[in-house]
Amino acid sequence: MKHYLKFLLIIQILVLFSCQKQVPEVSQQQVNEIRQKYITDKRLEYFDVSVKTEGTQSVLIGSTVSEPAFIELKELAATDKIEFEVKLLPDEDYKNDPWGIVTLSVCNIRAKNRHSAELVTQALLGTPVKIFNKKNGWYLVQTPDHYFGWVDGAAVSPKTNAEMQAWKKMPKMIFSKVSGVAYNEANLTDGTASDLVLGDLLGIEEEFSDIYKIAFPDGREAFVRKNDCSNLDSWYARNIDIDQVLKTAFLFKGVPYLWGGTSPKMLDCSGFTKTAYFFNGLILQRDASQQTLYGEEVDTSGGYENLQPGDLLFFGRKASGEQPERVTHVGLYIGNSRFIHASGKVRINSLDPNSEDYTGHYEQAFVRARRIVGNVDGRGIEWITDNEFYKQVLPK
Repeated sequence: MKHYLKFLLIIQILVLFSCQKQVPEVSQQQVNEIRQKYITDKRLEYFDVSVKTEGTQSVLIGSTVSEPAFIELKELAATDKIEFEVKLLPDEDYKNDPWGIVTLSVCNIRAKNRHSAELVTQALLGTPVKIFNKKNGWYLVQTPDHYFGWVDGAAVSPKTNAEMQAWKKMPKMIFSKVSGVAYNEANLTDGTASDLVLGDLLGIEEEFSDIYKIAFPDGREAFVRKNDCSNLDSWYARNIDIDQVLKTAFLFKGVPYLWGGTSPKMLDCSGFTKTAYFFNGLILQRDASQQTLYGEEVDTSGGYENLQPGDLLFFGRKASGEQPERVTHVGLYIGNSRFIHASGKVRINSLDPNSEDYTGHYEQAFVRARRIVGNVDGRGIEWITDNEFYKQVLPK
């Protein structure tokens, strides 16, 4: 009997060992290596793929917008004979009709399709986006500055190409107050249809002596004061007036800092510089580490005399030895060694040790300055009217 029990134990061990050997040896590290190979900037190309293992079965699951990465993942799964459940985006529903328009005054865009996920950026009312997927009531979207993220379905109105063309034909206006309200009735007192912030883009249905009847992208109608709005002349002029950029920037003084914020409600540092230029006709890249790659570098080796108002100042860690450069902050130069930026709140500091606004940390952390004016390149610095996304919504 003892020999029989010993024999059964050996059989069980052999079976267990055999089952363990059948588990495919695809690791998350291999998946990550494929991501690093094809995705140069994960903010601009979506990739969310993982290895799931249950018992003796493993599966590659997730989605990506990178076709080369998708192909290599599929080959990896075939080689190791594991299930392959990775989607190449956009989803079939959005290949021919990819468009959507933001319907809230400020739309939060998150890293995952849940409200508790990291806030990666924001988009203003009227912003055109491309939709790549829908999952549990959330849309995976790409913004005009090419950022990817997830938005609650209530924040975006999907559009067919025909609907986008109909929206494009409608005259537009831009809300020009830091904050305000759209009303349900023309008397501008009965009921609030929506809050509004500077930069919100709306369609004009009718024009009266002192009010507009406006249309939201999702079909709602409301009324706003004409004095709270501006036409799009500054966008169409394709000419940056730095005085106007600085005027816009100063409207945000005291606005609290929020990681991921790009609206007058709350701003992070690059969201602040981006929004100041956006209202005046230019699209900058989303983050400080991206903005620092574009525009003419200003020579500051001998001091700050070459700086001009409107230049972007970048801060962080300079490259030294084996340590790479790391840009973590950006501000907007306003003259006399002073700059305005979002740090805790939108405020002014100085690089001049004799100034009461001087903070030594910023002078020590200064990395470089770049000039935006005269350096529109169609990539990192782009006229709004040239942007592929806005071409879909702005009347010619």
